[in-house]
Amino acid sequence: MHAPRCYYNRGDPMARKGPSNTILKRIKSAMYICLILGFLPLLIALIKIQLIDYKTYQAKAIEQQTRDTIITPKRGVIYDRNMKEIAVSATAETVFISPAEIETDEEAQVVAKVLSETLEVEYDDVIEKTQNKKSYYQVIKKKIGIEEATKLREAIKENDAVGIHLTEDTKRYYPYGSFASQVIGFCGDDNSGLFGIEMKYESTLRGLPGRMIAAKNARGTEMSFQYEEYHDAQNGQNVVLTIDETIQQVLENHLQTAVIDGKIENRGAGIVYNIKTGEILAMATYGDFDLNEPFVITDPEALKRIEEASGDERKKVRSNELQASWRNKFISDAYEPGSVFKILTVAMGYEEGVVNENSSFNCPGGLRVADRTIHCWKREGHGNVSLSQALEKSCNCALMNIAAKIGNEKFYNYCEGFGLLDKTGVDLIGEAGGYFFNEKDFKNPNNKVSLAVASFGQTFKVTPMQIVCAVGAVVNDGKLMKPHVVKEIVDDNGIVIEKNEPEIVRQIISEKTSDFINDSIEETVATGTGKNARVTGYRIGGKTGTSEKVDEYTAEEGKKYIASFFGVAPMENPEIAILIILDTPRGIYLEGSQLAAPVAGKVFGEILPYLGFEPTYTADELTGAEVVMPNLIGGTSEGVNKLLSTNRNYSSFTIKTVGDGNICTDQIPAEGAKIPNNSTIVVYMGGKADSEEVIMPNVIGMTPESANKLITNAGLYMKSNGAVDKRSAAVGATKQQYPEGTKLKRGTVVTVEFYDVNSVSEGISG
Repeated sequence: MHAPRCYYNRGDPMARKGPSNTILKRIKSAMYICLILGFLPLLIALIKIQLIDYKTYQAKAIEQQTRDTIITPKRGVIYDRNMKEIAVSATAETVFISPAEIETDEEAQVVAKVLSETLEVEYDDVIEKTQNKKSYYQVIKKKIGIEEATKLREAIKENDAVGIHLTEDTKRYYPYGSFASQVIGFCGDDNSGLFGIEMKYESTLRGLPGRMIAAKNARGTEMSFQYEEYHDAQNGQNVVLTIDETIQQVLENHLQTAVIDGKIENRGAGIVYNIKTGEILAMATYGDFDLNEPFVITDPEALKRIEEASGDERKKVRSNELQASWRNKFISDAYEPGSVFKILTVAMGYEEGVVNENSSFNCPGGLRVADRTIHCWKREGHGNVSLSQALEKSCNCALMNIAAKIGNEKFYNYCEGFGLLDKTGVDLIGEAGGYFFNEKDFKNPNNKVSLAVASFGQTFKVTPMQIVCAVGAVVNDGKLMKPHVVKEIVDDNGIVIEKNEPEIVRQIISEKTSDFINDSIEETVATGTGKNARVTGYRIGGKTGTSEKVDEYTAEEGKKYIASFFGVAPMENPEIAILIILDTPRGIYLEGSQLAAPVAGKVFGEILPYLGFEPTYTADELTGAEVVMPNLIGGTSEGVNKLLSTNRNYSSFTIKTVGDGNICTDQIPAEGAKIPNNSTIVVYMGGKADSEEVIMPNVIGMTPESANKLITNAGLYMKSNGAVDKRSAAVGATKQQYPEGTKLKRGTVVTVEFYDVNSVSEGISG
């Protein structure tokens, strides 16, 4: 019997045993959709991280896994023209901490203790920096020296301090201190130039920084060296200046003396300039500052002004005093050039043909111009003067007559041609322009007053740099040169990368006019207002100037003046120019002839022999010319006599012999002393010179002859500087090397300075 079959009743829902295929498919689809929807944001995020923002996250990963340290390049050297180092980069180190490595307060305290005690930084400042736990680089102190770095490393080791790091750095150092400070400039803490050549040639000197990338572990400390990547820094290129260290020192020394002795209130400035090449051999402003400590003020008067200020005003006064000490007066401060400008006016007139060698002018002491009388500096008048004498005597009336003949329009155009309406383009930071007349107003032919006063350098302003270039062009065959203070750029192997060649800006006047001016200004120094700039054995040309600072007049302070002098030498073939500016003298002398001309003469006297220009003495100068005392000790009586009688340098000596031996055992003065060739010398033939001390007499106010006689009688030798002119009774000693009563060794050479004290400078008008 068969069992009954069980049939599935499709119409009975209770008879279903499981889901149908359709439902299963739907469930699977829903699950897939849920999975896709669930993972879609994650997928989008991955795509964003991996494909879109991968650089951002890559940088963060690198930052977490590596330490990137900047390697400072060595800044280029600044040399003088003879390759003497005047700005160098010394090795230094920068100290920083990595707060991320400092985990506990105890560790932070150790770090702060070590750093505050060794580097003299504030303990609390270090503690504050250790709290920035996300940082790996917090600078504590920049540019510490080797000794300080060694001391710090020892302290780190002794105290087991963590998170303190030192990285190699460089520090700018200036071997000559305040030497050419306003020209060279200085650098900031980040080793970038802030002033002067350092700033002007920043892109040349700074170089390119390098990098050291090192892997670090989870604690933030560096891992072994195989994880390091090192990119060398590229050192900066070197700048060679046209400045000559020796000439710069000479200029600075004499400028400093002039500012102090002349009680110059508003600093002094000077330049030594090669008119043929445009090279600046020296440029100085005094007072100056120490390049190694540019933010330190040492001038007593400046410190006094700061001390007298109070509150917020003190900070402002201090800032002003710093800015003043940094300011390069020669290129940044405009002034009224005064009578130095007369060279340009005469050159214009001569070039235009409105005056010539035979021209003459009458000076009654003043001229009526339009609605006023404009006075000559010599109120009683010069009488009749020639064109050359117009410069020699610095006659205002003659200059006004010449300017009237030139006319307003041509006068203005010449000023533009001489470069007085534009900056010179010298390669220094901070060059200013002048303040000349409005072109339309000045060119008006009815504007006779402006033309008259402009003829002798008043009522407009130019910079000293503009004047030295303009007047330099007149004496340089009429060629205006572009001035520059950088000679060339060289690499560390001395290979020249870039060189500044002499650049003629334009030809302004003819050689004929230049020759006439040169003859005239040479006579100005020989017999005129510039005689205090004379140098025995050399032909010097020049022009003095004294201009009134009308815009600074106050009833309390009275009138203020600027004393100046432009000089050029040697006049056989002019090459070296000097311009001295002394702003607001408060001593007994005010004029350029008495203050500025002697400075130029002293500078010329030292630098011309140094530059290889040999002296040529006139017959009058040959007697009494300075010679170097030879060594006579050890020579026989016959040998000594032969040397002194046959050598033309010593043939004018008067010989006094002491002793009856045949061998020279001593001499006065000693070998190497520079004395006049007509001096009396003492030769000891047996025994030694008397070692007794003699007393320095007072020769102030005496003529050269009287002073020399008194000094010789005292057992000393006189070296004379300045306007030594036997023909002029006005020449007197104004300064002696040693005060009266000083005890000196017999035979000592003492320097006495002579000025023509009656010489005046001209150009102060009424």
